[in-house]
Amino acid sequence: MNPTRSTRLALCLATAVLTVLALPASAQEKAADKTADNPLPKAADIPGIAPEILVKTTVPGVPWKQAIVTRTTYQPGARIRKHYHPSQIVFMILEGTMGVQEDGKEPVTLKSGDTLLIKPGTVHAHWNASNTDKLVFGEFVLVDDGQRSAVFVE
Repeated sequence: MNPTRSTRLALCLATAVLTVLALPASAQEKAADKTADNPLPKAADIPGIAPEILVKTTVPGVPWKQAIVTRTTYQPGARIRKHYHPSQIVFMILEGTMGVQEDGKEPVTLKSGDTLLIKPGTVHAHWNASNTDKLVFGEFVLVDDGQRSAVFVE
């Protein structure tokens, strides 16, 4: 059986999530104690965008780093304003179509199964490219303890 590109990408993301989930319970418990420093905006802060943290845990052997896996849903036409990430972030489109534009570059369109690596400090915006269908994507980021995963600029 020869898996498709999107199947391989989905398996890679799933492996990363499962690896994080397989961390010792003590590491997961420490992460649970840090709910006050939620690195994501609240759903009510950005209309039409609903981030859901699936995993947030201290990285074993690197206690100052947190691994965060998020599933985010954008309603049709929803858009997030310009921002950057202090560390690398990987997006994987699970459903729908995402428009992404880095400052000074032409916009790109990502569809289900596509992945994108955003380098630290890259100012960009992204949005649901559809006015009728929702966009769902996964994110994986490693951040320093207490650091926000996204910083808005305007």
